[in-house]
Amino acid sequence: MADSDNPDGSEVADSQHEFNIIKHHVNFELPPSKPGQAWQSYPELPSGQDLNPDWDDPQQLEEIRRLLPNTWQKPWEDKNTYLETHYRLQREEAITMLRYSIKKFKENPTMMDDQETCIYTRVFVKGYLMTRLGPMCQVQFSTEKSGKKIRWTQTRRLTVGTLVAISTASDCFKTICMPAIISDHRIRDGLDQNPPTIHFQWTNLEDAVMDPNQELVMIETRFGYFEAVRHSMVGLQHVANTETPLDKYLVGADKSDLPAKYVQESPRMDIRSLVHHVPDSSSMTASEVSVKMAEVSEPLRGYPVIDGFDGQLSKYTNLDNSQLSAVHRILTKELAIVQGPPGTGKTFTSVQALQILLESQERGSNVIIVAAQTNHAVDQILIQLINLGFEVVRLGGRTQNEVIKKYSMYNLRRRAVPPRTHRADRDFRTFESARKKNIAMVEKAIGDVFPNELITPDTLRSSGIITERQLQSLQPEQTWSSAPLLPDQPIGPLAEWMGNQLVKVKLPDEEEPDFEGVEDIDSLDLDAEDYDLELDDCIVDEDENCGRIEGKFLPIRHLWTGMNPQHLTGDDLVIRRELQKSDLWDIDTKYRGAVYQHWQKTLLALHRQHFHHILADNVRISKNLKINRWYKDTKCIKSRQIEIIGCTTTGLCKYRGLLAALRPRTLLIEEAAETREANILSALYGSLQQLILVGDHQQLAPHCDTPSLGDEPYFMRVSMFERLVNLQMPFTVLNMQRRMISSLREILNPYYPSLQDHPVVTKGEVRPPVPGMALPSFFFHHTWTEGLDENLSRYNILEAEMIVQFIDYLLMNGVPPDQITVLTFYRGQKKKILTLFKNKMKHWAPFTNVFTVDSYQGEENDVVILSLVRSNGPHGPHQAGFLQDENRGVVSISRARRGFYIFGNMINLAFASTASWNMWGKVQQVFERQGRFGGDSRLPITCQNHGKTTWISHPEDWVNCHGGCDQKCPDKLGCGHLCGRQCHWVTHDKLICRQPCERPLACGHRCQQVCGESCLCTCAEFTGAYSHDEFLEDDAILQDQRRMGAAGSKGIRRGLSRGIRHPRGSRPEVGYNSGASRNSGQSIGHNASWTTFDARLDDEQRFNARKQGDQTGTSSAPPNEVGLAIQDTYRPVTLNDHGLRNVGQGVTAEPTTSIVEGNDLLSFDDDVETLGLTTRSLSLGCDPTDAEVFVEKPDGAGDRGTPRNEIQRGQCTQAISGNSQPNDAGITITTSSSQAEPIGYTSPRQYRPRRQLSMSGPSPTARKADKPEWESASLADTGSVVDEDDEGTLEDRGNVKQDDLILF
Repeated sequence: MADSDNPDGSEVADSQHEFNIIKHHVNFELPPSKPGQAWQSYPELPSGQDLNPDWDDPQQLEEIRRLLPNTWQKPWEDKNTYLETHYRLQREEAITMLRYSIKKFKENPTMMDDQETCIYTRVFVKGYLMTRLGPMCQVQFSTEKSGKKIRWTQTRRLTVGTLVAISTASDCFKTICMPAIISDHRIRDGLDQNPPTIHFQWTNLEDAVMDPNQELVMIETRFGYFEAVRHSMVGLQHVANTETPLDKYLVGADKSDLPAKYVQESPRMDIRSLVHHVPDSSSMTASEVSVKMAEVSEPLRGYPVIDGFDGQLSKYTNLDNSQLSAVHRILTKELAIVQGPPGTGKTFTSVQALQILLESQERGSNVIIVAAQTNHAVDQILIQLINLGFEVVRLGGRTQNEVIKKYSMYNLRRRAVPPRTHRADRDFRTFESARKKNIAMVEKAIGDVFPNELITPDTLRSSGIITERQLQSLQPEQTWSSAPLLPDQPIGPLAEWMGNQLVKVKLPDEEEPDFEGVEDIDSLDLDAEDYDLELDDCIVDEDENCGRIEGKFLPIRHLWTGMNPQHLTGDDLVIRRELQKSDLWDIDTKYRGAVYQHWQKTLLALHRQHFHHILADNVRISKNLKINRWYKDTKCIKSRQIEIIGCTTTGLCKYRGLLAALRPRTLLIEEAAETREANILSALYGSLQQLILVGDHQQLAPHCDTPSLGDEPYFMRVSMFERLVNLQMPFTVLNMQRRMISSLREILNPYYPSLQDHPVVTKGEVRPPVPGMALPSFFFHHTWTEGLDENLSRYNILEAEMIVQFIDYLLMNGVPPDQITVLTFYRGQKKKILTLFKNKMKHWAPFTNVFTVDSYQGEENDVVILSLVRSNGPHGPHQAGFLQDENRGVVSISRARRGFYIFGNMINLAFASTASWNMWGKVQQVFERQGRFGGDSRLPITCQNHGKTTWISHPEDWVNCHGGCDQKCPDKLGCGHLCGRQCHWVTHDKLICRQPCERPLACGHRCQQVCGESCLCTCAEFTGAYSHDEFLEDDAILQDQRRMGAAGSKGIRRGLSRGIRHPRGSRPEVGYNSGASRNSGQSIGHNASWTTFDARLDDEQRFNARKQGDQTGTSSAPPNEVGLAIQDTYRPVTLNDHGLRNVGQGVTAEPTTSIVEGNDLLSFDDDVETLGLTTRSLSLGCDPTDAEVFVEKPDGAGDRGTPRNEIQRGQCTQAISGNSQPNDAGITITTSSSQAEPIGYTSPRQYRPRRQLSMSGPSPTARKADKPEWESASLADTGSVVDEDDEGTLEDRGNVKQDDLILF
């Protein structure tokens, strides 16, 4: 294929060779079957017989059971046996569980969904979506067999690439089994509909269903993902006919350890990138360092690498000796195997080797393929290569990394304009035009069978369904026709012929049942890319990379049909007799509906084969488009001089044609020990000269859905990496870890005896201790019993609660949440921990760093908490489950950098099995040797403030832990008060002081709030809400306004509020620690009487006094005079037996005013005559055992004849039940213990049985508060004066008895 007018001959040959390779892969033709090589002729997609065999046929059963044992402990006899063994294992993995599900359903068609099987009923074809990936059938279905709601955004049901089996509802897989592959997991306008819809592609187009009325049933298995093995099976068939230099190692376990061919041809490489520093550079100037670096680097520009590196190189590189040895192996050997234990820098070593390989060749001359099992691992190594400046492209459109998305094949196409692709562009236009013509043919075929109105008589005649005479009988004799019976009813000869037998088809739109329960996510943690169809297979540049397959949808449905209440068919005698009539008008009217239905079915049957042929042409055109796309991609990659191509190991097989056409010579597999051998084996392209395997076979092994295939004798969980290491093939081990502190590394030494520490992990500033923990690791042993959730996943609720509280403690001690990871072996425990943290730790942001061990391979964090879950109490039965897998166990104990804490039942692990003891017994011994095994079920936490260690044994023990210990905090807050709280983690600037505030306010009162809250007073001067605004008559309001206006013209009365009314929220002193300043040494016990001060009552007293003065004609003092007399009125209130209030007549004190001015406060000397108050349950805020009343009294105050007593702010009065008796203050208290009833001022919120009496004034200095009342500030809520409307009613209910009064 020539791409330009004057192409170079070699370029033409290369282009043609690339095109042929791609075409060979896309249109792969299976060879004829040969004895002993029948597997090479198996089709890519399974047949109905593969999924639904005749279990009574010995020959079919023999084919099913024909699995070869995986003899991985020794070399293979020949390549064909090696490949066939893995091919058959892959194929069995893909279909065996679906075959088992079909067998169960055949035996019990009424079964519900279970742990292995998903059943979808009421499946109907709705149409076909014509895309560039081929025709896709859209069906609607019901999930009634699930018994639960399905969360389609989270579930792995019907994921793209899943193999399903379909049969008719009447057959139920007795004879019919039609395989299909899910092609589009569309949520919007698909699975979110009621009923939901899904798209799939038939594996055999001869099975394609066109009848929209045909009810189907669909079965899916929860195990065995077909897409993950589909491409590897085809790849193995390609490898069977391809010879590579690697065959001698992989088949015969050859230990020759030869250099790669291209290294032998050009053994000199540029290894200057290995020079990272100069020794003692701190004592050198920058220029001296540069000169020295150049001096050391220059000899390494063309260094002969075959014989190894110079021993002096280690002085100038950041790589340790084991890493240097691994780099040398990667650079030179045909088969390079590097084992990297946890934390030894496998990825860093790989990047260093790749950098040398790329810098030693001409840019863009050879691509290197980098692959890994997971998206994350691929992206991790690609980012490092991008940062080094290399040209990279990422195959596969499902990466979640925003940086890598820029380097996708889709974006590369958009950025690049590859030269010399005019022929490819013309080919694309040709294929696209053919595809559109094909779609038009499909549309016409569907339109003939499923017209918008009725089938035309000409179509019936041309299809041979009716005779010429029958057609003539339908020809209208008149030019007019009768009007339709319904507005939208079709017209024409057939409509007139059917008459009232014409009915509209009722669509099978049965809604889904509304289940209460919700199906949980499946239990497997697999990589996201494995569940998506790669749209890069065949898209055009103008398509959006949105992950949604676009195309033209062709609906299939009958709009009109005939009435057939008796369900007659063409096989019934009466219909056959009617069909014989040459004049269709002679057919009995009542049978015309059944006859029309017969015509519809016959027409559909006649067109089905034609429909299948058109769909097959569409598939052929789609393959041509794929060839064209991959060919253009090769040109695009070469024009941009791409050096690295990254993809998953699944992508190695999925894009085999594209990658093989680029003729790479080096393939590097990261995390190779986690990848199935078949995935790597199927990627051995003919051009490959070197295979690099980097991994650790002591960590996670390959995944296998079918348990019987993962164990002996099939060993699908044994990777190529592990097999070759076990065969003692030459390999290099990295032995210096840079991740964890020494004590955590000791836990790994039983599994990696040669593992050492790099000096970097011994530096305290690099690996600081975990705050709040004196020990960097601990094993908390317990015997709490596990549970089983609805998805049969294990959890341990007390262990989960203990871990959640421990996370809370670490967060309180300042450990950032992103530095904490929780690992568990069970998804049920993961859900439990996340739920508990969300519900109980609402004071923190959501914590999401909870992972299963299988999903955390290659990750690390500062603090790791491991939840072992499994426990059946101290006496068993002891079971370990996943925990006895040593590969998973090693991963779980090797993720922490600074802190590692295990929670679990060690007794259970010790006695569960030999494998369990071999894994966890070694861990226990290390913890015991370090003195960090909590065999007594106690976890030590250490206070950062006091160094005190507290032992936690149960989740309830965390209740009194606030991040510290049980001692009191001795520090002072910013306001000067002592903190006094239990040892805490929160800094003092974030705490609210709870001591009483008492700052003087502009209203003349002291603040009634605690210190850390906004200042507040309930008086009218502070709030601006005066009682007369609500209760005064209009003339009184006008009179008050005139008086206040006159007062305002003379000045502002000093001492109340200085004439300013501050509404709350607008005062500058309101806020945290705002208001008047306080000396840090001020006594808190003094002036604590604010808790009993009633500002509303004080306002009301002032108002009544002013009002009484107005009524008696007494002129008020001018505002500029401080001598304002206030008359206090008190109303005795009692409660009857029913809890109703009785309010008596008011008692007014005649004032004799003597103003004492000081500190901007007012003090009054009044002649108090009589005060009526209750005595029952009267609390004055003093110690009830103290009979002394704290009153500052002048000489002679104890006599009854004393004219005046100066009563000051803060004074308390003791209420003592009993007879009248004078006290030291000269106040006689008269009570009647038998008849006293509780009375008090009403409160708008609630009745308080105990009220406190307070009189304004500064507290005497001799008074020391034993316990300030600020802690119960809410109890000091001031009462309100009874409304005037209520007073009249209450006064009629009774008067206060004289015995219930206190006389002053």
